[in-house]
Amino acid sequence: MAFATPRRCSPLLVVLALLGAGCGAAAATPAKSASAAASPPASSEPVFEAEAVGPLTKVTALQVVSVFSYEPGEQLLTPATEIASFVADARMNQSYGKEALRPLLVTPTPATLKAAQLLVIAWGPRSEFSLTRAKAVGHSVMREALRMGVADLAYAPIARDQGVTSIAADEVAAAFVEGALAEFLEERAADPAKPFALKHVAYEAGPAFVQAVSKATSRGVDAAHAGHPDAEGGRIPQEH
Repeated sequence: MAFATPRRCSPLLVVLALLGAGCGAAAATPAKSASAAASPPASSEPVFEAEAVGPLTKVTALQVVSVFSYEPGEQLLTPATEIASFVADARMNQSYGKEALRPLLVTPTPATLKAAQLLVIAWGPRSEFSLTRAKAVGHSVMREALRMGVADLAYAPIARDQGVTSIAADEVAAAFVEGALAEFLEERAADPAKPFALKHVAYEAGPAFVQAVSKATSRGVDAAHAGHPDAEGGRIPQEH
């Protein structure tokens, strides 16, 4: 029985075979586009952490606090007393605080603060205080922080120091963190290639509340991810 002599490939045909032609080679899988291969990874989400520190002494790039609208005869405790003094004219003469979520960058930064910048986000009237409002404040704080391009921020609600104790401190913390992280995830999803500088968010709480607030911070992170299940790719494990 005669057998056909195998056909030898010339060097040129070998080269062609690698390109998907000649010598019976299968077509090569198309390569990824250069633009896709060069796409940078999405920014990792910031770490949220509870800290037993106040807004007057925290060293951070951006200190954020929230104040209610001014009420005659209001009773304030430190650090709300000091914070209110920084925006006294705006609250008493310009009605600042009545319009909820309105941002106010205090310039120049008060010399008594350790933070590089001080940003105030209005709570609105005391009668409107709610967990929904706390979550909305979280959105607003994150939006401003990302716009300013800071690497770290600290937030102090100081609601209890302004006489509002109707909602537990840990519940306020969970709502704020949920709103803040949800805002980050939404902005990252809108532009995955956009780099974000923010890496750390400190939620400030008094010594009596910091343990409960720490657990609430983790709950807030989990709640934000539950609402954005497609955002797990850039998640950094939070401490529980």
